[in-house]
Amino acid sequence: MKYIFTIATCTFFSLFGTTQILVTLPVAFDSPIVYHDNYNHADLNYGNKPFLAAFEIPGAQGGVNTNRALLYFDLSQIPAGSTIMSAKLDLYAYTEFTVAPVNDGHYGNNPAKLNRITSQWSENQVTWNTQPTISTLHEKLLNQSIAPDQDYLDIDVKALVQDMTDNPNNSFGFELSLINEVVTTNLSFCSGEYPNTAKRPTLEIEYRLATGIDEIALATYSIYPNPSLDHFSISFEQNDARKIHILDQQGKIVRSIESNEATTVVQTDLLAAGIYNIVIESATFQYPVKKWMKVAP
Repeated sequence: MKYIFTIATCTFFSLFGTTQILVTLPVAFDSPIVYHDNYNHADLNYGNKPFLAAFEIPGAQGGVNTNRALLYFDLSQIPAGSTIMSAKLDLYAYTEFTVAPVNDGHYGNNPAKLNRITSQWSENQVTWNTQPTISTLHEKLLNQSIAPDQDYLDIDVKALVQDMTDNPNNSFGFELSLINEVVTTNLSFCSGEYPNTAKRPTLEIEYRLATGIDEIALATYSIYPNPSLDHFSISFEQNDARKIHILDQQGKIVRSIESNEATTVVQTDLLAAGIYNIVIESATFQYPVKKWMKVAP
C-alpha cells in the first residue's frame, strides 16, 4: 500500500459556485500477473516486481511466458457525483529485462489496452489464476510503441475514471494487456516498486464537484509558445471576463491576471523554470486546466 507514504499533489479552485479540483495521484499498488508454460508461475505472486508488463515471449522450457499488469489508484477523495473533466495516466518505459529481445524495452507488434478492473484484488496475493474480472466498457487502446524506451504520457483515461467514480463498488483500477498475445511482443513500464520514484505510474485527474445547478459551457483556448522563456500568449475563442491563474506543481498561485481580451500576453520572466498549471476562472464558461513549461535561460 505505497500511497501511505506518498502525498498526492492537489490544486483546488472555485469557479463562481462551481468547484474544480486538479489532483495528481501516485499508484497505490500494482502487480504483474504471470503465466509460464512448464512452470507454476500462474499460482505465484509478483507484487514486489519493479515492472508492469504486457508481453508474450518464448518460455524458458518451451511454450510461452505471458504477462499482464494490474494498477490501482485511490480515488476515494473524489466525491460521488463528480464530473471528470480530464484524466491522464503516465507510464514510463521499463528497459531492464535480461532476456533478449525484450531486454531493451518495448518490442514487436505490441498495441495494448487498458480496462477497468471490476473485482477486488490484493497486491501481495493476486496471481494469474486469481486475476480479477474486467469490463470492456470504454476500453482504452494504446498504440504500438515507436521506440524501445518510449514513455506513454498523458494517456487519456477520462471515460474509465468517470466509470470508476460512478461505480466505486465495482472499480478496482486498470488492467494492462496486449491486444494480441502472440510471441514475441512486449510493452513494459516501471511499477510502484521501481527505485526511481520519478518513473512510477501517476494519474492526473481534473474533476468538478456536483453543484446541483445547470452545467456551464466548456470553452477552449490555446497557449503559445509552449515551452517558452519569458512570456506566453493565451488565445480564447469566446468573449468573456476571466481571471488567468498560474499555479506551480505544489498548487500555489504564483501569478494572476484579469483579462477580457481575445488574446492575452502573460509575462513570466520572474518565474523559475519548470512546469506550471494554467487555470482560467470565469462566471460564464468552464475552461480546462492546461500545462505550460518555462525553460531555463
